[in-house]
Amino acid sequence: MLGALFGSLHGLLITKGQIEPFVVTLGTLGIFRGLPHLAGLMGGALTLADTQADIYSPVYYGSLLGVPIPVWVFAIVALAGGLLLNRTAFGRYAQAIGSNEQVARYAAIRVDRIKILTYALLGFCVGIATLLYVPRLGSATPSTGLLWELEAIAAVVVGGRTLKGGEGRIVGTVIGAILLSVISNILNLTSIISVYLNAAVQGVVIIIVAFLQRGR
Repeated sequence: MLGALFGSLHGLLITKGQIEPFVVTLGTLGIFRGLPHLAGLMGGALTLADTQADIYSPVYYGSLLGVPIPVWVFAIVALAGGLLLNRTAFGRYAQAIGSNEQVARYAAIRVDRIKILTYALLGFCVGIATLLYVPRLGSATPSTGLLWELEAIAAVVVGGRTLKGGEGRIVGTVIGAILLSVISNILNLTSIISVYLNAAVQGVVIIIVAFLQRGR
């Protein structure tokens, strides 16, 4: 719920404060990344206690019917997102706003409300991802999740979505995320290039795909 709250705050700053989304998310990125410093009493890390680690470890390491819990959660969130995006009025409104916000306003779509709800859903999903990932190491630092925003953009672009907005398919994004994860694991395991250059590879992928989409 905390993720949804912060997501709603993003939406309010963007819609009511009339601030560009990129500026808002970039600013809060630095703020949120610094919070573990405060939570760790300037120690630079937020660590789960032993009892907390025992409680939360099954969230990452547990399985159901032989399938790891994170995979189940990933599938459920992807399915719910697909249904919400393509089978509800909210999803159609969100795509209309992404295509042309001014026209959406003329069509009597409550643009500000849809935007706030969209950012709230985004924050909620980030909260789910945090609950799944933190038990892996039992701690979080300001460097946790570093450059994941680049991976998210790359997954969407590789999945076939245009950066201009106005359309979207969850299946393509899921395939893009899985493909990038596989490529990253191959690079790490085979030591073809340094692990520190994974972000560079993702950046090149984004540029190439965006170049190929330029005529769309």
